Amino acid sequence: MIQILSTENTVSRTFGWVQDPSSFRSLCDVVAIFDVNSAIHRDLLERRIPALVEERDGREALMAALRERPLKIRYAHLVGTSFKPRSQSRCNGIVQAAVKGQKRPFIGDWPADNFVRWAQALGFIAYSYSGDTFQITESGLRLSRAGTEGKELNREEKEILTEAVLAYPPAVRILTLLSEDEDTHLTKYELGSRLGFAGEDGFTSLPQGLLIRTLAEMSDAAEKNKMKTDWDGSSDKYARMICRWLENLGLVKQIPKEVSVSLAGRTYKETIGQAYVITGSGFSALNRVRGRSRHGRIAKNLSYEMMSTKGKDREYLRQRRTRILKIISEASGPISYGRIAGLLTESGLEETVDTVRDDIRGLVRIGLDIKTEEEGCLYQDKIADFLLPTPAVVEKSDAAQLKEQLRSQILTLSHDYLCLLDLAYDGAQNRLFEMKTLELLTEECGFKGLHLGGSRKPDGIIYTEGLAENYGVIIDTKAYSKGYSLPIAQADEMERYVRENRQRREDLNPNQWWKAFEGRQDRYYFLFVSGCFKGRYREQIQRIGESAGVKGAALPVKELLLLAEELKAGRIDQQEFARWVFEP
Repeated sequence: MIQILSTENTVSRTFGWVQDPSSFRSLCDVVAIFDVNSAIHRDLLERRIPALVEERDGREALMAALRERPLKIRYAHLVGTSFKPRSQSRCNGIVQAAVKGQKRPFIGDWPADNFVRWAQALGFIAYSYSGDTFQITESGLRLSRAGTEGKELNREEKEILTEAVLAYPPAVRILTLLSEDEDTHLTKYELGSRLGFAGEDGFTSLPQGLLIRTLAEMSDAAEKNKMKTDWDGSSDKYARMICRWLENLGLVKQIPKEVSVSLAGRTYKETIGQAYVITGSGFSALNRVRGRSRHGRIAKNLSYEMMSTKGKDREYLRQRRTRILKIISEASGPISYGRIAGLLTESGLEETVDTVRDDIRGLVRIGLDIKTEEEGCLYQDKIADFLLPTPAVVEKSDAAQLKEQLRSQILTLSHDYLCLLDLAYDGAQNRLFEMKTLELLTEECGFKGLHLGGSRKPDGIIYTEGLAENYGVIIDTKAYSKGYSLPIAQADEMERYVRENRQRREDLNPNQWWKAFEGRQDRYYFLFVSGCFKGRYREQIQRIGESAGVKGAALPVKELLLLAEELKAGRIDQQEFARWVFEP
């Protein structure tokens, strides 16, 4: 049951999603912190904290926190704070002291935060909104008391951990995706693209097809390997980490997968090492989750914070999605999306049916068992009780309202691409913005093309085939938090790309990026894509065009999405797209 809790000045935390830790032994040690009778708890008081934490960094406060009864430990005491530079960090958190680092006898504040989130997500510790504190749960006590001194997990620990992972909805989602066909073999990108709430910055996935084509064009083996292991979106990272947990428990197996992608008569092949298959034990575990064994259905551990992870609308989205879950879980049978929207309105949240439908789809994608139909849904799951905190004021931003507006206009194109509205304003995710933009144009709009990026290359190119007059487009994407003004230096860079493409001389640019244009193009354009444009950008577009003899444009993401919808729906063709964008 979801209980509504009225709160004020609640600290906003991020729970439920974990990207980094995978050591179950270290997780057991973190859980044992909260067991006052554990060897770990005693060792922290008697040896570790006195040895690792200096008085100036709060040694006595941490020891006092461990001595409190009943034991409820504040987040700040558990995680500590960061230091700059990180190489000179000192230990100032209980979890930091409890886990040994790779190069130091303690870990930093960020991995400590991840371990706290992991323990909370698996239901071993519970969070209190009133004091920003954590305390151990019954399953956490079972895990702590099953522990041994050895590095390897004993049988009882492994059973408790398996039970906890099977109550974690995203792990169930991963197992479900891998079980849909006995021969299913999925990469982290294929899993990540179907995990979490689609269409927002906190749940992004790198386009695998585009990545494969980019990798195939590279000759540097070290750089290719770095791309395969390090290039991923947030949902890809979640998928990879969950698979590592499942692998450690024997429920999945990691097996490299050769992926092939065809474009313009060419086939590109690359092997992705982070790919997974479900094991026999995994199938049995999934049957337990679904209640198809002698055991009843496992109640899933959820939290309000799982409903959104980042962005200015995080609290609003958490409120909306948790209230939707409360509505459908308390319904006596199937319920229509229109009815859900009406009940949301009664609680003060005005939403469209399209938004409700997307949120229900997202609840399925985080691992809940909900049967969805065209007009409504049926809740079929079992969840453990959790709280819905209700801050005094939760408002929807202009960005959220824009997404709501576009959901009703974009009916053919996948709403996954609404994440471009977030990425376009996040400079830290420029690469993902590049790749998702190119994916939109090549996978949804019928253009041929490649993501290029890197030194002395445009971000990407697209081109047409089979038209009376084919054309190519040189694309530069720019993610800026407050809009893009198109500075002279970057305008000059685009002008250089236009000239290089026209002259096609190796002495001008040895990487010869223009070879990505295959076939014959009768004309070329250049295009800047960003969240919005400001300043004197139109003058720069005109200057490039007059100097290089090629027409160009600046296209805000909102307009790109609407044009992509028109193309995908067949209401315009690629010739009309060019006239609309470059020759209005």
